[in-house]
Amino acid sequence: MRRPLLVVAFLVLAAFGAFLAVRLLRQPPSDEEQIRTLLVDAARAAEEKRIGDAVRDVSERFHGEGLDRREVKQLVAAHVLRGTWVSVTIAGTKIDVRGELARAASDVVLSRSGRGTPLAELVPKQASIHRFLLDLAREEGRWKVVGARWRPVTLEGGGGAGAARETLSPAPLPDPPPASGGRE
Repeated sequence: MRRPLLVVAFLVLAAFGAFLAVRLLRQPPSDEEQIRTLLVDAARAAEEKRIGDAVRDVSERFHGEGLDRREVKQLVAAHVLRGTWVSVTIAGTKIDVRGELARAASDVVLSRSGRGTPLAELVPKQASIHRFLLDLAREEGRWKVVGARWRPVTLEGGGGAGAARETLSPAPLPDPPPASGGRE
């Protein structure tokens, strides 16, 4: 009777040890992966009409396009609750991380129709494309959006996919200040 109990206890301990080893050895996500996840989660939350979650990673010190964090939340709520956006799709993102600061440029398709419809059939009557240029900073161990600019992206005037990719890059981040070593 004792032998089967010991075998089961050993197997449980071995499984727990393997689980613990996998958790401890797994690499944490990179800064870029964390920022991409932040953007995807915000887009999903907007689609699901979860306004608070859509702006969860907007900093309290946010300022952009003349809006503060509260006003951004109101803007998102107005569009989402009015049905302006049924689908929010991130079409492309470029991220530049420098220490505790980052910039992201993201093209986002906002449409009144669900997923699966070709973009060419949606634009311009059922969808719009916007380019968001985001400034991010690490706050309390998490990336937060502290500033933003956005504008519609048009497909006129030769602004095809190549041109969009070419202008997607935000301005480069400034070099971090040199560490002071006591001597100047």
